[in-house]
Amino acid sequence: MESQPGHCTIVHRLVKPSRIHYLRFILEAYEGMATVTTRDASLGWVEIHMAPGLEVEAREVLAAEQEGLGLRQLAVQDA
Repeated sequence: MESQPGHCTIVHRLVKPSRIHYLRFILEAYEGMATVTTRDASLGWVEIHMAPGLEVEAREVLAAEQEGLGLRQLAVQDA
């Protein structure tokens, strides 16, 4: 029996609303690395789920694309 992988790391970012599709395309092109969920398209608020063990690679992609996408960190507190 295979062991269960750890939980995804979830981060919230603000991105230029017109670039949400590009962010999704870039991250999801790396099969199994991360997925992007849009929380509020008008604000550009996205939730990024990084696969266990691939957080470093996902963060490197985000850093490389930060300026072009207008990425900014967003702190979200659980209710």
